[in-house]
Amino acid sequence: MHPLLSKKGFILDVDGVIGRGKKPIKPAISAVKKLIEMEKKVVFVSNNSTRSRRIYTRRFRDYGLEVDEDQMILTTYATAQYIKENYGKMRIFTTGEIGLIEELELAGHEIVDYEEAEMLVVGSNREINFELITKALRMCLSKKPYIATNPDRIFPSEDGPIPGTGMIIGALYWMTGRMPDCICGKPEKVIMLKALEYLGLEAKDVVVVGDQIDVDVIAGKSINAETLLVLSGVTTRDNLENMIKKYGVKPDYVLEDLSKLFD
Repeated sequence: MHPLLSKKGFILDVDGVIGRGKKPIKPAISAVKKLIEMEKKVVFVSNNSTRSRRIYTRRFRDYGLEVDEDQMILTTYATAQYIKENYGKMRIFTTGEIGLIEELELAGHEIVDYEEAEMLVVGSNREINFELITKALRMCLSKKPYIATNPDRIFPSEDGPIPGTGMIIGALYWMTGRMPDCICGKPEKVIMLKALEYLGLEAKDVVVVGDQIDVDVIAGKSINAETLLVLSGVTTRDNLENMIKKYGVKPDYVLEDLSKLFD
């Protein structure tokens, strides 16, 4: 039995671990089902800032996994809750898509144009354009609170890497010299502490599983949990050593995919 199967809880990344966009990673789906059968506590933590929990739960059904919305700790949800807990209900201008907007509104925030907004919230948008960047730039220059969902530079999709939220953060930093006041997604602690809260476990009793050293592995180490890097997403056998050297961080375990826990 793999040593990690002694853990009580599993914090699982989604894109690159469970699926790639709309396509499931079938061995990983089988592995999740086995973990649930073993009565392990499982929570899914994703930096995908274009999806709400409702949307992701539907995608998981398409993958062949029945999970509760509460098991989805997405950066959209974590961001909405962080703002509510630290600022109260806010009038927000966001660069994000409908998934982020949905979670912000569910938390009681109001989505408005930049001239009326009290806060800028940056998330990915696959239809980003000059007008949206201009409004975000003006909000950034206004010195009003600026929150970002996640820092990902790139994101795995069905046909290869695509730009992540880091594209917008980087553009705003290049223009203004300003970084977000808080980044809620991995590798920061905001989203990870939400996951531990859901599991009701201490970090020593969980393993954090992901496909990126600079996002998932560092996130796991930030809460002092053991880490498993799978090579089914952004990190591959070919670039693994370069990634370890680049970020100066080594995962506790490396497997080809999640199913190898059971080999």
